[in-house]
Amino acid sequence: MAGRGVPPKSNAVRRNKHMEAPLTGAGSSIVPELPNAERYLPAVREWWDTWRHSAQAEQFLPTDVQRLKILVLLVQRIYEMEGADLKAYAELRQQESLLGGTVLDRQRLRMKVKKDSEQSTGDDVLDDLIG
Repeated sequence: MAGRGVPPKSNAVRRNKHMEAPLTGAGSSIVPELPNAERYLPAVREWWDTWRHSAQAEQFLPTDVQRLKILVLLVQRIYEMEGADLKAYAELRQQESLLGGTVLDRQRLRMKVKKDSEQSTGDDVLDDLIG
């Protein structure tokens, strides 16, 4: 006996297809240069520029820019204290996750980065594993 229930249709259609947010990787025009950049450490300025030019920034709204302006103070604190504040690290990780900071975060948020033929962001590897 093969199985129970009605056999599946030969042309099954997925009805709950999820929308994806396609990203070109061009960054955002809404995220400005770091205000008062000279008062921040070089690593903090690099953190800001990374987020400013990230593919996720294409989807940012003014509220997300405000979140980055608050987080830059936290990043500065982490670097000044040389990582002594584990609660600050945890908060930064959580906030970056909400902005799509890792491959898994982007997949959870259904962000798909359009890749050049030579360059891979790593998202394709996990896509292949998950199916």
